[in-house]
Amino acid sequence: MGFLDKFVKKKDRPQSDEVSPGGSEIYRYAEPENTGLHMPERYGQYAEEVNAHFAALFPGRNTFVFHELVSDYVHLDVNIMEPTEDEPYYVLYTTGMSDEPMTLPEELSEHRELLYAELFWFLPSSWNPGKPGQAGTEMPESEYWPIRLLKFLARFPHTYHTWLAYGHTVPNGPEYAPLCEETKLGGVAITQFTGDMGGFTAADGEKMNLLMPIPAYREEIEFKLQYGMEELDKRFNEGGLPMVIDPQRRNFCEDFLGTAE
Repeated sequence: MGFLDKFVKKKDRPQSDEVSPGGSEIYRYAEPENTGLHMPERYGQYAEEVNAHFAALFPGRNTFVFHELVSDYVHLDVNIMEPTEDEPYYVLYTTGMSDEPMTLPEELSEHRELLYAELFWFLPSSWNPGKPGQAGTEMPESEYWPIRLLKFLARFPHTYHTWLAYGHTVPNGPEYAPLCEETKLGGVAITQFTGDMGGFTAADGEKMNLLMPIPAYREEIEFKLQYGMEELDKRFNEGGLPMVIDPQRRNFCEDFLGTAE
């Protein structure tokens, strides 16, 4: 199916009985039963606070919103902050993922600080973000895929009753299908910065986690499953992983011959 897998289980509530050599629990999900749209119960619960936080992190940017026309579980918007002369890259971040809490595994059920999250990442100034009010079907896939993928990942925890956090990896299906035609990147690894880039405390006291998916190669994801996220981070840091998405970037685990199976 695509865009699935740290993961991939057979029931609504995932129960992992697999652990990778690196200590990562592996969940497996089947395609959910088609029961029609699940209309969101809330809209923009933390949107104003998330918008204000990103405006403070990246001041002086023009911003427009890629509004969602039809919503399932939560209403997801992708906010697009345009490049500046000093910071020549786009900032994309979601609002709406945090309208509902994620579903934590039983052993983490008391950790309220993990319940809420939004996603963000950076795109090069050469990317074409489309126009305000434009529908995804009006954009070429080569330009729309970063928006589509953010929306998929942000809705994923609510569709599959699970969660996303630092260290989770999400292959694009069992064969790690390319995220777009221009790349061999076949999934994402979730990272989280420290400080303000990693989140904030909302006015109601809940922790808002800001997570950044890193488009990753199959070898990088399977390296993480073998050795853990800290070791993958070490390779990224030592190799100089670009923070701005580059579909043609080097594979930092090209020499890895292991397998997650």
